[in-house]
Amino acid sequence: MQTPAQALATLMQQHLGTEVAVESLQLIAAGASGRSIMRSTEPAAQGLLGVYWTADRADNAAFVPVARCLAAAGVRVPAILLTADYGEGRGACLVQDLGNEDLLSLKAAPWPIRKAAYAKALRALLPLHRHQPTVELQPAFEASMYRWEQEYFAEHLIGRHLGADSTQFLAHPALMQMAERLAALPRVPVHRDCQSQNIMLNAGEAWLIDFQGMRFGRAEYDIASLIYDPYMDFSEAESNELLALYSELNGAEPDAEIFYACAMQRLMQALGAFANIGYNQKREWYLNLIPTGLRKLRQVAARVPVGTPTADVAQWLLTVV
Repeated sequence: MQTPAQALATLMQQHLGTEVAVESLQLIAAGASGRSIMRSTEPAAQGLLGVYWTADRADNAAFVPVARCLAAAGVRVPAILLTADYGEGRGACLVQDLGNEDLLSLKAAPWPIRKAAYAKALRALLPLHRHQPTVELQPAFEASMYRWEQEYFAEHLIGRHLGADSTQFLAHPALMQMAERLAALPRVPVHRDCQSQNIMLNAGEAWLIDFQGMRFGRAEYDIASLIYDPYMDFSEAESNELLALYSELNGAEPDAEIFYACAMQRLMQALGAFANIGYNQKREWYLNLIPTGLRKLRQVAARVPVGTPTADVAQWLLTVV
């Protein structure tokens, strides 16, 4: 069986018609998902990225068909240049190299620069949320998925990190009611992991990457993922500006209860992931993101409109975190 580097070197040779040394391939991203992303130092291979995947995650093989579907709908995603199927859920492709500048790389930039970049990102999301996919997506956001996010948060953040009673937290009936309420609302295609490392800046525009987990859900989930991204740590005033900017671009202000319910869900999922990866996968730097994530969770919980069904969830969260 070929290594990822061998497979991608062969694919680059087929695309370029010239030899590409395996040793020239450099790993730029890899994770527990079974995906490896590589770039060659060969001059002829400039502008190319190689992506190799295994069957470790069900959504890995969705990257190519989703990319083509999004591109056809006018969503800015890297172009698919060549693909290969190795069977048993393994495959590879060559894609357009969008460079190294993502939204996270602007973390220390002045606010006007960051705001302008986020305006581009929000514009890039609008056609994604408005199109009708012609390919099969990952399982939609049902009540069970929202509930899974709550359980993930309870197990890893509340139980492991805070040392509190995760069972008692999950037993609150308002949590299940919020999951059922969100799942009953109309849905659109969503990125699912719309955070600062998954939006690239290239040629003056914002481009979406890592969209293989796309599924039907609420657009507010993606928007909240960007605005309350713990990696970026916007001030509350900056977050408010971005929300107002999205409302202007979208032509309508999102319903406050739904938006902040989605924000709470996303932050619970992210905090569960930070604790899980930090403790169980021994990548301890993820634990450094938890204080920011908890501060964001308190912030959004405090903004849920009083008297709405989601207010009980917000108050319950504020007593726990």
